[in-house]
Amino acid sequence: MLEKLENTRELEVKTVPNLTAVIDIGSNSIRLVVFDGPSRVPLPKFNEKVLCGLGKNLAYSQVLSESAMNKSMMVLKRYAALVNHMGVDRVLVAATAAIREADNGAEFVADVEQECDLNVQVLSGKQEARFAGLGVLSGMPFADGLVGDLGGGSLELVKVGDHKIGDTATLPLGALRLSQMNKNDNELSDHLDGEFSDIEWLDNLKGKNFYVVGGAWRALARYHITKTHHSLKIIHNYKLSLQEIQSLILDVLSKSDEELSRAALVSKSRISTLRTAALIMDRLFRIIQPKGIIFSANGLREGMIYSELKKPVRIRDPLLETCRDMAAREGRFPEHGEEIYNWLKPILIDVGEKGQRLGLAAAILSDIAWSMNSDYRAAQAFRRIFRAPFSGIGHKGRAIVALAVYARYRGNIKGHAAEDGLALISEFEKTSALSLGLALRLSHTLSGGTRGILPKTQLIVSDDKIELTIPEELSVLLGVHAKKRLDALANCQGKIGVIRIIADQ
Repeated sequence: MLEKLENTRELEVKTVPNLTAVIDIGSNSIRLVVFDGPSRVPLPKFNEKVLCGLGKNLAYSQVLSESAMNKSMMVLKRYAALVNHMGVDRVLVAATAAIREADNGAEFVADVEQECDLNVQVLSGKQEARFAGLGVLSGMPFADGLVGDLGGGSLELVKVGDHKIGDTATLPLGALRLSQMNKNDNELSDHLDGEFSDIEWLDNLKGKNFYVVGGAWRALARYHITKTHHSLKIIHNYKLSLQEIQSLILDVLSKSDEELSRAALVSKSRISTLRTAALIMDRLFRIIQPKGIIFSANGLREGMIYSELKKPVRIRDPLLETCRDMAAREGRFPEHGEEIYNWLKPILIDVGEKGQRLGLAAAILSDIAWSMNSDYRAAQAFRRIFRAPFSGIGHKGRAIVALAVYARYRGNIKGHAAEDGLALISEFEKTSALSLGLALRLSHTLSGGTRGILPKTQLIVSDDKIELTIPEELSVLLGVHAKKRLDALANCQGKIGVIRIIADQ
């Protein structure tokens, strides 16, 4: 009987439904990502990349090299075997510039389909650009400006705004391709300027944000994060000003590949294309003069999945969707972040719409550390949120949400665990995060983390006080902690706390 039960359990463990794999056959690398979707925010469950250099010869030849194809085939056979053993429901395979342009690209695709049993879609330049733009929108739905996706063989430029894709362009300006052209910086600059001058609509995007996609450009962000000792080593939604990126580009271009390698600020696999990537960005930015530069971890692969979602799913907020999924998995009781948020919303009048959205995210996540030892709940909640694979939130936003939930458990934002978050935000934002956290702390004290109690009470905020009204029938829930926690919240906002018990009607 025991053996039968164990066999049944083994079958259940091996069943992993609703997985989607994307294999991206790029000009420099081949990557497999397995997502637990499709869904609004599919979570990568497996992610592996191998640099194969299929497009290494594009600068002087229209033929894929034998060695690159052999290495790529070996990688693709491995990926095909992995997705088969994982029980993946759907496998999407996309090939980009190198295969699209090579004379023997179609032959290589046919071999892959035969030997790996994969259906390969060779993307046109327009398709590649569109998927890159959709990938950015999947993680930054309010993106407005220009997306640039720098691959090994090509550069895709995509206008985004109002949740839509606009003009697109594909240029033969991949970092790997240009690094093999044996041109000096001045010659490459002239070449780049000539290519960019043909795109008339670029002038219309001056002063807009620029959204960065592609491994060669993401390496610049990693270089900057390491060099500046930025406290959050996450590329997605890492933001720089034009002045900061210009200083970074100047720093990279002033160094040789050998000097960059010795600096140990970027992976060795990216050293050979880092200077070329910086020069491409420099010449493009001389034209568009972007307001801000925002790095995106999402790109073509995420765009392919996002393109297949129905519109009602697409328009969902990626941050709040991820928060709800996390709360459903890790909370004690059925998730009721909206109920908590609606109750504490009166204290958020000074933080604007963006701050209120972060308040809702914090309310949804406010019970995720309940299962931890009580001495470690605050620190664990902070780390879990601060480093989570969120979309739709910047580094400052992460810090505010993480600090708020930290304060919900600890009652303050002091301590070593919170230092990385505090380093990213202003004094006003620190006070806002603490105030939000203290309101969350009070909400859980009153309700015990369950639904239905908070809507029967009310927070009323005036110039000099925060008043908690509660019906007499529920006054027993005040216990010994509610007044103390109301006073802490009120004191944070420079007010006094008052409890008013309403007689039963």
